[in-house]
Amino acid sequence: MGCDKILGVASIAAAAILLAIVAFDVPYFKSIYFLRIDLAGAAASTTSNSSTPYVDLGVLGYCTDLKNGLGLQCSPAKIGYSLSEASQFINGTLPGILSKGVNVAAAALTKALVLHLVALAVAVIAFGFALLALMGIPFIAECCADCFSGFAGATGFVVFVFDLAFFFIIKKRVNEETGAASAVMGNAIWLTLFAMILLFITPILFLIGRCCGCAGKVAYKPLR
Repeated sequence: MGCDKILGVASIAAAAILLAIVAFDVPYFKSIYFLRIDLAGAAASTTSNSSTPYVDLGVLGYCTDLKNGLGLQCSPAKIGYSLSEASQFINGTLPGILSKGVNVAAAALTKALVLHLVALAVAVIAFGFALLALMGIPFIAECCADCFSGFAGATGFVVFVFDLAFFFIIKKRVNEETGAASAVMGNAIWLTLFAMILLFITPILFLIGRCCGCAGKVAYKPLR
């Protein structure tokens, strides 16, 4: 059982966990989100004790704290959501930030966030093959682990680029509308980046292990 295989399995496992946390961020993991919008039009704060109302955007929904005594309230989890649905938490009309162009952009693009679930599924498959390789199952398991972790890494890269573009568009529209830094990126974007890096490293770890293993067999081959 080579150290390289243990490191490879640990790398894929860590990446899969990170992708799972990101894929099920708000409304499930309420402290993990992609974008926070200050609904009062003030500069957004990433601290949990923000004194102004805000909404946090995630992959499958959002959570909002309107500072009205009701605490943090979250939307049902689903693929593709509209910020106009936040009206169920508000007595009266939506804040201008949510009722204009920002909401149009979000409603049109949130369905593409399902790519996070695709990347997670591929990473879990790669982890399964990596476990088989760790248990000494034939060489094919290690090759499949390499392939799937590389594919998951590529998918993660596409997801990361999309996240940057999508949430940057919303962030820019919010800030243009309010004239202040009312939207800030959250921690989910960096967790996605770390997961992508881990998935790209994993095939390299397995490759190094195979090369070292082959070199060791040649070096210690008994002479006849």
